[in-house]
Amino acid sequence: MLNLPLFHPTLFLAFELLGFISFFIIFFREALKRNYLRVFEIISCALFGLILEIGNTYIAHTYYYSQLFLVRIMDVPLAIALGWAVIIYCSMLLSDQYNIPWRFRPAMDALVAVLLDISLDVVAIRLGFWHWSIPLTQEWYGVPYENLIGWMLVTLSFSYLIRFIRTLNHKRILTKIIMLLSPLISYIGLLVGLTIFSLITIFPYQINNWTTLLKFNYRPDFTILYQPEVQLWKGIIFFIFLIELVNVVIWVAAKYKKDYLKNFDPISFSILSALHLFFIFAIFAGGIYKEYPVFIVIGLSTFLIHCFIHFVPYLSSLKNRPLKKAKKVIKERKENVEEIINKSLR
Repeated sequence: MLNLPLFHPTLFLAFELLGFISFFIIFFREALKRNYLRVFEIISCALFGLILEIGNTYIAHTYYYSQLFLVRIMDVPLAIALGWAVIIYCSMLLSDQYNIPWRFRPAMDALVAVLLDISLDVVAIRLGFWHWSIPLTQEWYGVPYENLIGWMLVTLSFSYLIRFIRTLNHKRILTKIIMLLSPLISYIGLLVGLTIFSLITIFPYQINNWTTLLKFNYRPDFTILYQPEVQLWKGIIFFIFLIELVNVVIWVAAKYKKDYLKNFDPISFSILSALHLFFIFAIFAGGIYKEYPVFIVIGLSTFLIHCFIHFVPYLSSLKNRPLKKAKKVIKERKENVEEIINKSLR
């Protein structure tokens, strides 16, 4: 953690305010629209964020939060839970701007979320917002790879479940039960995904150290995840997963490029941009850029990709507008000619 006598307390407060304000902007917008299903979704998303943070900190013990946060529930800052809700929901608002099948949209949501974490987490731990159990020089600049995978799985599990619920009849009792249990179901999905990821990454290590398999321990040994060999495999699998996620998003976007929607959502763009820009600002305000100038490149790159994903439907629309206009004119003239011919034949 850096020594920031001027900016440090201000950055903590600003981060909390950003989380609270962003959440209530989304909440009240949906409430004023009387879109009560969306209100339920954002509240459910916040509960999901709180459950996963409390569960992760008390089960894994691989990280803990600073005591400088003002509003905390069981040592978890409330702003973090609301931040999860904001990031996931805004990612869903973004992918909803693409007229692609709902089953593909969670992949875009996961990509948008993990791009934010790639630049966010490395700055946050150096400001002391939270602390991981590994040195700042290991894995992703001090952030465990399973956390980055976790961001993908968190967004995928919740986004997919919510979008699936949207396809159901909301008047059925079973649908209402699934809606109420959605935070818990999503968290179970996250745990299953992380367990599979961990088992895959430690498998080569266990083969090379097969004698450890003979020792039974009813409490999982999480330190094994930070063995150098396991860390290497975690990094490899994470980047493979990230590349495949990018491939899916590009493939879907290319396949349905003619059917992009045109309803730009200023709330989604503004809030996600504010989060990106906050941590880019913190790189300079905290003097982090002096020791890690690469963070400037990472922060700006992820922000530009975020902007590109937001605006590419409209860039495509502008590019194809002359062609669409020409087709419309041709169609109208063809209809006029047919009408004249029909009249002359009567």
